[in-house]
Amino acid sequence: MFSVAKAKRQLQVGQGEIDTVQGGKLMYGQFLAKQNNERIESLQKLTQTQDTWFAQKINLITVEEVKLTVLHKILYQVVRGLLKKNQQRHLQIIHPEQTQSVQENVLTLLAEYDDLLREAIPLPIYIFIWQISSLEKLANRVEVVDDVLDVLEWYFIHQDDQVIPFDEEDLDHEIIIDLYKDAIEEQDADAQFQLGEYYGAIDDTHFQPEKSIKWFELAAAQGNADAQYALGNFYFEGIGVQENYNQAFILYEAAAIQGHPDAANNLADMYFNGEGVQENMVLAKKWFDFAAKKGVAEAMFTLGIIFEQGLGVDIDDEQAFIYYKKSAETGYIEAQYRLGGIYLEGRLGQPRDANNGLYWYERAAERYHVDAFYDLGFIWSKGLTGIRNIEKGIHWFKQAALQGDSQAKLQLGHIYNKGDGIARNIQEAIKWYGLAADAGNEEAAILLQELKGM
Repeated sequence: MFSVAKAKRQLQVGQGEIDTVQGGKLMYGQFLAKQNNERIESLQKLTQTQDTWFAQKINLITVEEVKLTVLHKILYQVVRGLLKKNQQRHLQIIHPEQTQSVQENVLTLLAEYDDLLREAIPLPIYIFIWQISSLEKLANRVEVVDDVLDVLEWYFIHQDDQVIPFDEEDLDHEIIIDLYKDAIEEQDADAQFQLGEYYGAIDDTHFQPEKSIKWFELAAAQGNADAQYALGNFYFEGIGVQENYNQAFILYEAAAIQGHPDAANNLADMYFNGEGVQENMVLAKKWFDFAAKKGVAEAMFTLGIIFEQGLGVDIDDEQAFIYYKKSAETGYIEAQYRLGGIYLEGRLGQPRDANNGLYWYERAAERYHVDAFYDLGFIWSKGLTGIRNIEKGIHWFKQAALQGDSQAKLQLGHIYNKGDGIARNIQEAIKWYGLAADAGNEEAAILLQELKGM
């Protein structure tokens, strides 16, 4: 689950599927509107004591139709307030009466005092101000108000916090603004999806899942399959929203019907495991077949399991092996590990081939498969390929042991205790038996006591 691969959409979603997803959107859309109202009330109370001008302007955005001019005026006052706070003495070069709009006033301030503002505003807030100030018309009111409220909450609650200045090179300024404009002004579903991805970059220091959801919801409601898939992942994993398998299923199905391979694989997984829907091996296999034909390695691997175990089909060792091998060759780590074991043990109609087993275990180990660490240690320490290399065996057992594998710790204890292939080292044996015993290995505990009693 939760694969990030993208694919071209080749089928058209039916109106029924779009309506279903739009119905799901209402759940989050209503939540966002309710949350905005609560935030506005809280800010009104705060600003009445700190700044009555803001209190009056905030009151204007509680009406159903928010004017963009009001939002620009609010941002203009925020930027001016920050400049005054930082004792900017050259503010008088800005003459509002000489400009054509409040929007131009804000943009002029942002451009003129960019260096100063980047030292006074956190990066996410700075981006919001630029994005909203660049708008020429307003759609998706609830979503934009949500961003304005982020700016205001920071300004009135956290403006005195220490801010880490950021470099201009950290910000792809024009691209982010253009995406925002397209998403809001043109209601471009692709732009909305890309904004969702921007805010959802998990390895980014500014990861904001709630913002991702907001934009994915808008794009998904317009039938964007990538957004439906991404949003399904958020609901399945409970990222930024409460875990909801039913909603994930609806979104995966809508995207899969449009031909999204990874959504099809995740939909198949839900049928396979009975998550959010009744277990159905026929439908699971149907969608795994579709995803596998589209190149999804995880789907190939699961089809291998289905044929090996006879889940909804007759057991077919040949088909199981074919799917495992395809998946492994595509780079799926679990398939690489499974294929190593098949060759090493001679299963699924394959002759025993320790060298092939070694090859696939090494591929899995390169991708950090802990069980492969152990098996490589076993292969080299026992000489299963015809060449014994105790040093390599110790290396791989230690890699597995460092990841908490108690059996690897036990094997290291055996190697040092027996001195088979290396000089016997009782102290090292005691160390590794002790670590294995601490991990609950009873055999290690017995051997440890024997060594200590010598």
